[in-house]
Amino acid sequence: MSPFSTNKKEKSILDCFTYDLSSFFFDEYEEIASEETPATVMIVYEKKLPWNELEVFDTVQFRIFFDKESLTGSNPVNVKFISKAKKGTVKHLSKIIDKVVSIYGHDDYRKGVWDELDESDYESKQFRRVWTIEQGDSFISVEFNESDGIVLNILFFNNMLKESGSYLETNK
Repeated sequence: MSPFSTNKKEKSILDCFTYDLSSFFFDEYEEIASEETPATVMIVYEKKLPWNELEVFDTVQFRIFFDKESLTGSNPVNVKFISKAKKGTVKHLSKIIDKVVSIYGHDDYRKGVWDELDESDYESKQFRRVWTIEQGDSFISVEFNESDGIVLNILFFNNMLKESGSYLETNK
């Protein structure tokens, strides 16, 4: 069954994925990058997905920020969907945009469903749309560029999970 052909209305972008993003087991992911500043440590973990999400994404990345000053445990987590095998097509991108619009409405630039300007931005490989969720608690961006192809980011993913009544489960 395709994620685009479901009959029920999704309440969140998280409902569009069959892969369980709420369970994060460090040993199932490869650490691919890290960066340290005096106040934070940022680590990127990556995993090849067992299937393609939204017909195009074959890899998921978790970017976790650890605050050296705070012991609260509420570290920001960003999720990034990419495709290493294929860059995706205009058809894939337009379906993703229309799906996000059906859940959240117009983006931050007051744009709705896929249109001719989107097509032009896609062709120039400079496509980007952004949605602010719950007064800035989290953000969704969908991008297309020459080097990465189609990319879907969920910024402050842990806030989005909290809004849905779930929490990120981690296990070392």
